[in-house]
Amino acid sequence: MNPGRAPSVVSSVRSPISRLADPPRLLRARWPVAVAAGLTAAGVVLGRRSGTGGRRWTIGAGGALALTTALAVNRYVGYVPTPGAVGMYLASWSARVRRSTPPPGSVRTWRQAEDGSGQVLAVQVPVPRELRLPASITWVWTPPGYDDEPERRYPLLLMLHGTPGSSADWFAAAEVPRLLDELVSSGAIPPVVAVAPDLNGTGLSWLDTEGLDSTTGGAQIETFLWQVLLPWVQQRFRVSDDRRRRMLAGFSAGGFAALDQGLRHPELFATLLTFEPYGDPGLGGRLMLRTPQEWAEHDVSSYVGDVPLPPDLGVFVDIAGHARGRTNGQVARSIAGVLRARGAQVLVRNEPGHDHTWVMARHGLPHALAFAASRLPSDERRLAPDPAPRPRRGSVRPAREPVPPPTSAPDAA
Repeated sequence: MNPGRAPSVVSSVRSPISRLADPPRLLRARWPVAVAAGLTAAGVVLGRRSGTGGRRWTIGAGGALALTTALAVNRYVGYVPTPGAVGMYLASWSARVRRSTPPPGSVRTWRQAEDGSGQVLAVQVPVPRELRLPASITWVWTPPGYDDEPERRYPLLLMLHGTPGSSADWFAAAEVPRLLDELVSSGAIPPVVAVAPDLNGTGLSWLDTEGLDSTTGGAQIETFLWQVLLPWVQQRFRVSDDRRRRMLAGFSAGGFAALDQGLRHPELFATLLTFEPYGDPGLGGRLMLRTPQEWAEHDVSSYVGDVPLPPDLGVFVDIAGHARGRTNGQVARSIAGVLRARGAQVLVRNEPGHDHTWVMARHGLPHALAFAASRLPSDERRLAPDPAPRPRRGSVRPAREPVPPPTSAPDAA
């Protein structure tokens, strides 16, 4: 490693692995927005011409305008890329408000494994009352053939959502099940088990916990993650307990949590995958933590130069192209530079044309997973399946050869 070099930067290109991130989708296409805008304009014109019946047309135009706005915003942020994503969000959020929830430990099959696709499960992790967490759904993806190899243990991919958000974000907005289906079936990465918990809590900052243990009467998220969730997942699912086969990922506030928790618990994870991460716990941390000293203990930007690092640490940092001149992008690059100078394997990826949205995270995720796969022990990498002979109906054609991980490139910043 050359401490004088900046972190390697790879810009987004339209490689086979890039195309997996953005297949045609009804709710991301331009034409629904254009149709809704046309209906709005027609309603306005007809309302003006219709005299006494114009009120109905005006109301209709108002509804069409609201629909146009919603479709346009969603196309930009990518929060609901498919109609199926709506069901996941409803399941995650209803778990917080329903008086009767599935019993702790229950596992519901959301999507059966078939035709080379993995299984999607909605599980209710038992949580001790003293942690002050609300009822929630944790989403799990198991790879094709999971039930056929009862002795095999798989690498674990733990994914943390941002703020505001829910456990469904990675599986719905980032389309993790579809991407993993394609990446595994194409041989780009070996099979993994993906888990996305809910980080929302209680107290002053119930929607912005930053993955912390509150000292102001709120939820104990950090304790939940490592003393409850991780042991439960290892007991319930066949995942490896080898830190080299564990990956911690996060977007936005979840990206901060992945950095903070990963650096402070190096015994748990060897690879961190971060998307637009913040460098400190922000306002949510100030509401979660009682004293400035407690807040400073989680200020990654301040402690990154001194925290003990394992020699095999790997960090992927994905930055939106539109954020390159903003504080958030600069902070993420600075943290990456310090980590690389201290010997960590760091890859910074830039997503031109994207902002701080789930569209950006979805574009970077296949590259992050390829980076993580390249760091797995060699015996695990050899377990990647042969490329699928043909795509499933309605899916994106997978790469015919395993897609190589992103390679280092001169700093394009």
